[in-house]
Amino acid sequence: MNRIAKLIIIFQLCYFCLLILPGSSEVRLGSKGIETYLNSIKTLQANLIQISSNGEVQTGILLIKKPGQLRFEYDAPTNHLVIASGLLLVIIDKKSTSEPQRYLTSQTPIGYLLDKTINLQDHAALEAIFVEDTFMHVSFYDKKRPTSGKLELVFSQNPITLREWTITNYSGEKTRVLLEKLSINEPINTELFNIGLEISKAKKRANVN
Repeated sequence: MNRIAKLIIIFQLCYFCLLILPGSSEVRLGSKGIETYLNSIKTLQANLIQISSNGEVQTGILLIKKPGQLRFEYDAPTNHLVIASGLLLVIIDKKSTSEPQRYLTSQTPIGYLLDKTINLQDHAALEAIFVEDTFMHVSFYDKKRPTSGKLELVFSQNPITLREWTITNYSGEKTRVLLEKLSINEPINTELFNIGLEISKAKKRANVN
């Protein structure tokens, strides 16, 4: 391959990178809008549709109260309740007296959504920002903590709205969550994120059954 042909290929690759990385003006403007949107959210409520790698579909309700609080409450017949509060995330089986599974919120990339404020430009775990099929995608992956997995957020642009996300775990399995009927900055009862209270309720229900 002659030198001119090599230069043409290099130019084409560089041009392509400018289209998808945070350096292009369109993406830079979009990322600023997304940053403003995320930082404006104090609480978020939505219906969710969760699709696992094996094709299993679950529905339920998502609640977020920043900073640091999250609740996935799945519809029947799923028995699990997921709550994050501060540093701790638990998965509770609502029909079992067994102890819930406990994790640090930092062990899952969903924690990126729970920060009080976010600065995309300086975010250590920001992997890429790009536009695909008119949707803005923002992905987070911390190379220093690869076992935490990857989070990819998807936003519509006009107006900017969080539409879905995909979590990819360390083994490559993907879980996609679609959001419907979003409600932002409406009051949410803090008790819904009380991990100890929910564990106690679950054990009482299990003992009754």
